[in-house]
Amino acid sequence: MTQKISQIIKKRDTEYETEVKNKEITNRIRWVEHKEKTILYIDYSHFLDTDETIKAILEVNDFVKKLGKYELLMLVDVRKSYADEKIVVEALKNNALIIKPYVKKAAVVGVTKTQEVILTVVNMFSSLRIKPFDNIDDAKDWLID
Repeated sequence: MTQKISQIIKKRDTEYETEVKNKEITNRIRWVEHKEKTILYIDYSHFLDTDETIKAILEVNDFVKKLGKYELLMLVDVRKSYADEKIVVEALKNNALIIKPYVKKAAVVGVTKTQEVILTVVNMFSSLRIKPFDNIDDAKDWLID
């Protein structure tokens, strides 16, 4: 009986994961494949508006929690984004705490000198240890290593 329940739960989880994997969640959250590994790609690039940034951060929180999958490999793209307002920094810190239980490794691409300071604060606050990279391919290679 217990084995049957476990099989049903596993089948349900696999079907849900396949359903979620096969579609773009939003225009800023999607799955990418790299060397036969699946990476959750978060696109925070080109954000200049605080409200838009906060909305995207909340979408990521909701998605990761609903997915409920542990051991995620996450790639965050912040190229050409601006985020030094206190409210955005607080949202990023909270985001890191919320997603931490679900994330195995996280990398970020496009970090400016100002964002480097923010990343240090987020990493210290959450102990998530998000690693910065200059390009997406290096970040993907590190994530799957």
